[in-house]
Amino acid sequence: MTPARRIPLVAATAAALLLAGCSDQGSTINDQMRQGDQKGYVAGDGTVEALAPEQRQTQITLTGTTLDEEAWSSADHVGEVVVINVWGSWCGPCVEETPELVEVAAALEEAGEPVRFIGVNSRDSVQNAQAFQDKYAVPYPSLQDDGGRTRAQLGSLAVATPSTILLDQQGRVAARVNGPVDASTLRGLVDDVLAQGETG
Repeated sequence: MTPARRIPLVAATAAALLLAGCSDQGSTINDQMRQGDQKGYVAGDGTVEALAPEQRQTQITLTGTTLDEEAWSSADHVGEVVVINVWGSWCGPCVEETPELVEVAAALEEAGEPVRFIGVNSRDSVQNAQAFQDKYAVPYPSLQDDGGRTRAQLGSLAVATPSTILLDQQGRVAARVNGPVDASTLRGLVDDVLAQGETG
């Protein structure tokens, strides 16, 4: 897999990248979130946007029902870094990135880091989504597709499938990957947010 381009956190200005295939959208995380519209399937290009703590203005509370029929809310994980991955079993790039996500999630859990992974399934039945998670031994839960209502909570931050969004310890959007992510990029983003939480 080609590594995603990583943009370092900067104190003065946010790194802003246009979404591939969505040039009519706002260019920053906050602009994208304010759009809030729902598009059809868009394949992301793997670009990364990351924000320093003082630049994080978008707060998200993601709620839904897991594939195991359990209620889940990011509000229950304040104080942890939350990694949200939007995926579908029908999505080729999702299939390619899943082992990368599994690798990072397992390593962080083994290290005892305060990080919580949650998937947001898109356009799958619960049965198909669960079969996918079982096939790839995904160690974290996913929220069911409910006609797009759960995904809609992410607004235009998750236009592309797959998309990965990191929430910091206060529930603010800290980073986003527009498209598939590789293990080294994801681990670097998580480690950055963890370190900023310790020093902030």
